Amino acid sequence: MFPDAAGQLCNAAYCCRPSLADAAHLASSPVPSASARRESNYYGSYISSAAWQTSPARLAELRAAGHRCRLCFASDEEARLEVHHRTYRNFGCELAEDLTTLCHDCHLDVTCMERARKYARSPVLPPNYVPVAPSPPLFDYRTALEIA
Repeated sequence: MFPDAAGQLCNAAYCCRPSLADAAHLASSPVPSASARRESNYYGSYISSAAWQTSPARLAELRAAGHRCRLCFASDEEARLEVHHRTYRNFGCELAEDLTTLCHDCHLDVTCMERARKYARSPVLPPNYVPVAPSPPLFDYRTALEIA
């Protein structure tokens, strides 16, 4: 069992909600904060752990997909299969429906597409952008009774 952010071990009866919000959240700033780096390290250590490799949800998703990529249908003999997190709500205590089996190439494509969507929704600001308060109106069109 792999401990969640609170240090508790995850099992089927315990639904964990660790602090890792969303993968997109980790890359939201060009300079990652200390907490984002910590979450990224936690993510990496979890994904490479035996707890993830033997996770019942991960294994159930692989079985449900027939040990084939859900996009290109490559088998585990033809390509390296990976299990993609569709959501991070239950990170550490994943449900099979939170996961999707993808080959390595499709996993990269899906991740790039998700990041592109995220960045397409973010406003693009010049590098030295400083927000300025809007200037007051030149004329006050209210009547004298409304002003007083």
